[in-house]
This record gives sequence, C-alpha cells and structure tokens, in this order.
Amino acid sequence: GAYYVSRVEDVCVVDDVLAVEGEEYDLEEFEGYSMEKDELESVVGSPWKLRLRLADEEGRGMQIHCRMSEDYLDIRKGMNVVGILLSTSREFVKLAAMTDFCVLDAVGGPVWVGDYPYLDKDKFLRTLGENGIADSLVDIIYDDNDYYEEEEEEEEEEFYDDDDDSRDDDYDSDDNNLEEEDTGMLQKLK
Repeated sequence: GAYYVSRVEDVCVVDDVLAVEGEEYDLEEFEGYSMEKDELESVVGSPWKLRLRLADEEGRGMQIHCRMSEDYLDIRKGMNVVGILLSTSREFVKLAAMTDFCVLDAVGGPVWVGDYPYLDKDKFLRTLGENGIADSLVDIIYDDNDYYEEEEEEEEEEFYDDDDDSRDDDYDSDDNNLEEEDTGMLQKLK
C-alpha cells in the first residue's frame, strides 16, 4: 500500500453516486442533517451520499463516495486528507482498493470518511506522526495560515492609519492563538 496525501478539491452531497455535476447539493444545505433522520432514505430506501473530490500535489485526483453523516458537515475545500491506496502492482498501475480517509484539519479534530472503518484510527495517526507525514502536513497548514494572514493584513491596512499601533498588537495575539491550535493538532497526530 501507499499513502495518498491530498487536499479536498470539492465536497458536496448527492442522492446517487452516478449523479452528474448539476445534481450535486452544497454541503451547507445539509446543516442540521442526521443519519437517523435521513429524509431520502425514509422515502426511497437509499441514504444521501457524501461526494469528496481529492487531489494530491501532483494533480492526481480521486473521487470517493460514502453514506452521508453529520460528522462530515464541517469538511471544507482545501482541508488536508490522508488515506491508503492498495494495488496488485508495485507501480500502482491499477488500484485494487482504498481505505477510509482521514480529514486531518477538520474542526474539532480528525474526521474519518468512509463506509467502513478499515484502519485502526489511533495506530494510523500515530504512524503518520512517526514517519513525518504529520509534520509535513502541519508545515503546509502553517504555510496556508501565513498566506491567509498576509491577505488579511493587506485588507485591514485599508481601514487603519499608518500611525495606529493597535493593529500590530492584534496580530501578535492572533499569531499566538494560531500556533497553539496547530501545535495541539500535531500532538493529537503523534
């Protein structure tokens, strides 16, 4: 097997895995959803499905489907995802199977996406920490935060005078909060 380290390119909900793009629903439309009260399942006998489109840094994409769950409501585009791909060949010419996927930077901690729990979740996260994948993903998250902070700083400069130092105090406290959150995630992964 091999790790598939990727990002969420798109996340939506469909009533059928064969649904085309025009038949997709925004995940935000499912606020308050619960598996126990799945309206589609009660009417047609088949539940709503999450559609997750992933892409790695080399642009290789994958689309996965699984039964919709309230656990998936906070998944957003750009979040980091790791799973394991299986193949009968060393070159991975043809995929034989894939495991459940872990969305690492979801709000509230890792979210597992998949119909079946193939992986021992604790062991998988511990292994990610031991082999450096967790560290590289946290570096990516830090880089993303730096990018977003630069954008916010440029936007806020329009609203402040150059002589106003209170803006700098706000950024210092925000930076400390971000570092504590990211460090906490890294500790969870190790």
